[in-house]
Amino acid sequence: MFWVVFFAFNPNFEIVKNPTNAAAMPDSAQQQSVFPFGKDISAKKFKDFLVYLFLLGLIVRTCFLVEHARSPSFGVPTLDQKYYDTAARMLLASQDLHLLRGLRPLLYPMFLATLYKLGGAHGVDLAVEAQHFLGVLTGLLVALIGARLFRHRLCGLAGGVLYLLAPVPLYFEGELLIESSYTFLICVGLLLVIHTAGVTGRKGFLLWLLCGAVTVLIAQARPNILVFMAVYPLLAGWRWWQTRQWAALLPLWALVGGVCMGLPWGFVNKLQSDHFQAIPSAGGVNLYLGNKRTADGMIVELNRRVNYSEEYEDSVEVWARQEYEAAMRSEGRSTDSNPMAISKYWTQRAIDEIKAAPAAWLRLMAKKCWLMLWNAEVPNNKAFAFLQTEFFWLRVLPVRWVVLLMLAPAGIWASVKWGNRDALFILLVYLSLYSAANVAFFICDRYRYPLWPVMATIAGGGLLALLEAIRRRHWQTALGLAASVALMASLSLPNWFGAKLPNFARDYLFRAIAWYQKGHFPEALADMDRSVALDPTDATALHQRGNVLLALDRIEEAKQEYERTLRISAEDAGVWNNYGIALDRLGRTNEALQAFQRAMECNPPSKNAFLAMAIAQIHAGRLDQAAKLLDQLDKLERSPNAMVVAVRSVMARRLGHADEAATLERQAQSLDPAGAAWAMKRVNETKNGTSAAWPRSP
Repeated sequence: MFWVVFFAFNPNFEIVKNPTNAAAMPDSAQQQSVFPFGKDISAKKFKDFLVYLFLLGLIVRTCFLVEHARSPSFGVPTLDQKYYDTAARMLLASQDLHLLRGLRPLLYPMFLATLYKLGGAHGVDLAVEAQHFLGVLTGLLVALIGARLFRHRLCGLAGGVLYLLAPVPLYFEGELLIESSYTFLICVGLLLVIHTAGVTGRKGFLLWLLCGAVTVLIAQARPNILVFMAVYPLLAGWRWWQTRQWAALLPLWALVGGVCMGLPWGFVNKLQSDHFQAIPSAGGVNLYLGNKRTADGMIVELNRRVNYSEEYEDSVEVWARQEYEAAMRSEGRSTDSNPMAISKYWTQRAIDEIKAAPAAWLRLMAKKCWLMLWNAEVPNNKAFAFLQTEFFWLRVLPVRWVVLLMLAPAGIWASVKWGNRDALFILLVYLSLYSAANVAFFICDRYRYPLWPVMATIAGGGLLALLEAIRRRHWQTALGLAASVALMASLSLPNWFGAKLPNFARDYLFRAIAWYQKGHFPEALADMDRSVALDPTDATALHQRGNVLLALDRIEEAKQEYERTLRISAEDAGVWNNYGIALDRLGRTNEALQAFQRAMECNPPSKNAFLAMAIAQIHAGRLDQAAKLLDQLDKLERSPNAMVVAVRSVMARRLGHADEAATLERQAQSLDPAGAAWAMKRVNETKNGTSAAWPRSP
């Protein structure tokens, strides 16, 4: 935020000390006439237009937020969103972070936790609003970077408008994902590096240290940005080759700044594991999944379904850890809990896959290079194409990826001839290295999103250069630029590799889950039916359909849906638990208890099944057995469970321990009043009482 304000109110600053940059930003009409972008605006008007740009971004995002807030999916985390939401809530509750396994950095969960603390019951709403605000600021940063790249303020404003009218960034800002804050930080870092490139002496030394520190700080959101550390030795080498002066090597101090930033974060990240990690990363397993012989370059597929307990865990992380442990056991070797050991194992597996079929891997790399250009948005969580059918603003905003690609060659040409070459060098290194890192793993809309601001920056200058060439009737230049537009369109629009995007089965599932969590069960069932129709073998969808039917009191149908699910995924503890609930509600108590027992035996087991069995044992008068079950459940819990504590209070009261019972009851009430009340009511019911409120697994 500081750097946005600093540069916004210092628009006359430009890199003039570097010999590769001869011209400063123009102010007079005489200077303006030499530029291929038409007449520029003054510094004062530039400030005014930055305010208008801010208002444009604010209006667009407010309109989308109003529309998004009315959708069922608003504020309901799924997949990676659920991971970040869980991590943030664990930070707020001071829970043991070792359960996160240390494969992802903590910066974004810390950001969310802060907003949750400030927002209270509306913490998720505040987080989404904050991310939209960061999106507006990113548009301003694009304008500031563009003004310095092209030495022309209108070019910067054009880039800012292109970014703020793009629907893909708008969509990600509305999700609990790192992309919006991460991309904002990247733009801050790029602007800082461009600023620092024109500073020498002691101030330059300090600023280069800061540049490296900021880059490593950004890596605490996502490690992919670490490839940008290469810009510092590359820039130093380029300057040394041009000037042969020791001052040209100042950018190397950024490497020192990066190390200084990484050291304290190593201790922060140790909260997730028992090992010092400057930057946590799941790079090894992602490298394997993106380069194995069956990979398609865009959709991550595991070789089996992953089951986990009621609390959300990242399925890729669980799978990677389980497969690593199985491989170590099969080789008679001990496992290492260090996340880097797991990542190293998968990196070697990726190398083995590439060696096994190098020709196929080269074809895969060619496909991934093209996927970086393809105009379609490859989904990693929700499908952008599906969301366009749901949201008006995602349909009408005009700037798609192909628009930026078509204008990029013109922008690069104009900046080479008339722009700030240091800034161009920095931005092109970022685009090249970050794109190469994406290609090394797999391509999806989330991974390509951080390139949008820089592409919009370059496209803004390209747009004005093309329009000015036409206005001045420089037909040779205009035809050349038009040819580059046509070339990029021909690469981006056709489906050259026959890539097949997934259908909308998962998207209907996610929306059905949102409907379900908000109590709109008929709507949830309608979306579940659509999901199952598109993919009848998805065990998760079948399980959720059973949950919806159970909520609608269509018990026999729910039981049949759970049975159908168990034929596909027989080791899913959550399905066994909910199957037991359906059986119990049908009056088939013995079968229900057998189902709960099966849920307890799965790996991982269902915690809700332990609670259900313990309550059943209390109803039968077997308090000792109930206590043993609760002891087993305590070992599985991350922190004290209000329902377990409440059940123990009832048991203590039945044993005549009134003081202990009162203490436990107060503790349960302090942890979760609603959960404690439910548990006490359930335990005190007679056998003939309703069992409709058994705790269901998600």
